[in-house]
Amino acid sequence: MKKIFTLFTMFITATFASAQCHYVVDMQDSYGDGWNGASIDVSVNGASIASWTCTGSGSLDSLETLSGDVVEFSFTSGSWDSEITFDITDPSGTTIF
Repeated sequence: MKKIFTLFTMFITATFASAQCHYVVDMQDSYGDGWNGASIDVSVNGASIASWTCTGSGSLDSLETLSGDVVEFSFTSGSWDSEITFDITDPSGTTIF
C-alpha cells in the first residue's frame, strides 16, 4: 500500500509541477486572399509541430506547452508579404513578435 501511495504522490506532483503555457498567434491579411505561401513554423524542444498559414482575411491559432519547454517560431516569406501581419502572444499576455 505504501508503494502505491508513493507512486500516486509522485504522479500528482509531476502533473502539477509542469505548468502549462499558452501561446496565441493572430494572423491577418489586409487584402483578404490568404497568405500567398507565407507560414509560421513552430517547434517545441527542437521538434517541428506545426506550420500555420492564414486563410481568408484572418486566422487565430494557439499552442499549449509546458513550463520549461523551448518554443521557437520562424517565419517563411511568401508573395505579397506587405499585405500580411501577425502577433504572437506569450503565456503572460505579452506580444513577443
